[in-house]
Amino acid sequence: MRQKRSLGQVFLKDKKYIAKILDSLDISGKNVLEIGPGQGEISAAISEKAKFLWCVEIDCRFYNYLENKFRQKSNVKIINNDILKFPFSQIAKKTVVFGNVPYHISSRLIKYLIENRKFIDKIYLTFQKEFAQKLLAQPSSKQYNFISCYTQYYVKIKKLFDIPAVSFQPVPKIDSSFIRIDFYRNGPHKAKNEEFLFKIIHKAFSNRRKKVINSLSVPVDILSKFKINRDLRAQDLSLEQYILLANELYPTYSF
Repeated sequence: MRQKRSLGQVFLKDKKYIAKILDSLDISGKNVLEIGPGQGEISAAISEKAKFLWCVEIDCRFYNYLENKFRQKSNVKIINNDILKFPFSQIAKKTVVFGNVPYHISSRLIKYLIENRKFIDKIYLTFQKEFAQKLLAQPSSKQYNFISCYTQYYVKIKKLFDIPAVSFQPVPKIDSSFIRIDFYRNGPHKAKNEEFLFKIIHKAFSNRRKKVINSLSVPVDILSKFKINRDLRAQDLSLEQYILLANELYPTYSF
């Protein structure tokens, strides 16, 4: 079956990297949800180790193919659904999520998974390398942005290895990275109000070229209190500094 460009489908074909991924997965005896299994090559290997495997496939062609392929496997369930609409409440808590993610849904997916974190144990995802760099980015780097702060508030991220573009079919324009995501039980820094925190961060990055003192209209004395240089821009502040500012400004600050 040919891949659909509209769904951003690319499938890993290099046996070496398939083996590396399988060796990296901590899934023995665990419940697993796979995003976009395609023809189910990796799914078959996962089903031999996992307690139960849900395969969420948006493409009806692959759904029908997988239904037939795994019809004899009692621990595999094929679901025809968009992962961004999938009700995680239908699966067991502490499920391991795995998948090769289309670039155009990367940001929405990471937010959706975080929103459903009470059902998830850990996550293993293949992202385009550029997006993985944003998730891992530190202050003052070009890749550091809102999604960096949002993700790092909730999770620990580790890049396990890169996968060259030629390992996929069709060949994408950029290399990919395979990453592991673990949720904090108790994060290193806590916001008084998370919604307010992310509004502050979003507003700062919406005016990336402006100094934070101007983009957020933060009084100089508050910046001084937390030893934040008044010349810093959005990309220069750490997540911890954003949390300190948000906690100081909440709830009197007006957007």
